[in-house]
Amino acid sequence: MNSFTRGVFFLTLAGLGLAVGGCNRDSVPTVEEKLVGRWEWQQTTADNQSRLTPTNTGHQVVVEFDRRGRARFYQDGQLVSAAAFSVRRVMGSFGKPSRHVIIYRGYQNNQFYSVSGNRLQLQDANGKISEHTYIRAAPEVSAQVRAPKEL
Repeated sequence: MNSFTRGVFFLTLAGLGLAVGGCNRDSVPTVEEKLVGRWEWQQTTADNQSRLTPTNTGHQVVVEFDRRGRARFYQDGQLVSAAAFSVRRVMGSFGKPSRHVIIYRGYQNNQFYSVSGNRLQLQDANGKISEHTYIRAAPEVSAQVRAPKEL
C-alpha cells in the first residue's frame, strides 16, 4: 500500500470512528443530564438517628433540577428555596472512584450525588453522614378536558 492509499484508509477509518462514537455519545445521557428532572423524597438516613420518611415526618419534599443550572426545593407543594447549582467531578484518592458533587451557590453545603435508574442518592458533603434518597417523579401533564355537550 503506498503512502497516499494508506493516508486515505486511515482518514476514512478515523471518520467512521468519529461518526460511530458520536452516535453512541448522543444516545447515552451524561451523569449531569441524568440529574435533570423532578425528584420526590423517599427517605433520609443519618448517623445516630432513625430513618426519616414522608410518612413519619408528615411532609412531601420535591427537588427539581433544570438544564439551566437551577434547583428548586418544595415542601408540601410550596416552593421553599431555590439556588443556582453546578456539577463537578471530584477525583477519588488512590483506589477510590471519582464522585460527582452538586455545588449550590449561596449555600454552605454541597452534596455528592449518584443516579441509578429512577433513583437519586444525595449525600451531604459537609462531613456529616446523611444520605437522602429520591425517586424520579412522573412529569406533570396538565390538560383541559371539555365536558361533553348535552343533547
